[in-house]
Amino acid sequence: MSSSFKLLAVGVLSLLAFGMGIAYYGYATYIYPVDEALGNLARAESAQSPMELADYVYAAKRTLPKEGNPVWSFPTARTDFGLIQLELDNIISRANSVASVEPHSSAYNTGMNDMHVSLDAIQENIIEALPYMYVSTTNMAVSAVWIAVILGLFALMRRGKARYKEFGSSTSSSSSSQ
Repeated sequence: MSSSFKLLAVGVLSLLAFGMGIAYYGYATYIYPVDEALGNLARAESAQSPMELADYVYAAKRTLPKEGNPVWSFPTARTDFGLIQLELDNIISRANSVASVEPHSSAYNTGMNDMHVSLDAIQENIIEALPYMYVSTTNMAVSAVWIAVILGLFALMRRGKARYKEFGSSTSSSSSSQ
């Protein structure tokens, strides 16, 4: 009977390892690129030249999803990645326009300030959408299956323990009757 418990323990440990692997894969695939984009947008917001700003925005644009809205319950335009991509295109276009303006002029400073404020708003919108990326329908379905398998394993363990006790009590009663 102990070999079946060892097998069950190995099964539980492998299930936990599988769950951790799935969680890591989900984070690396869906969340980390958005975190990386947020880092690039923060760098762009603090950039001092339009070309440096455009480079960081372009790097963020590459790592963000091209379209879709992770807010599945009540989606808004603020959290729509397609619209965020369009706004990033507009910022790159404005950065190219501001690059041709005389540095330290009021038009240059106004353009840079406008882009910095826009980048701050975009970062807030992405941060608003980020928790919904953790709670996507796919993640919820995989989590539900994973939890169901764990509960099934615990039910199997409880049933096995009851059988083991039953087997142990029947063995001790048969040896005491001899």
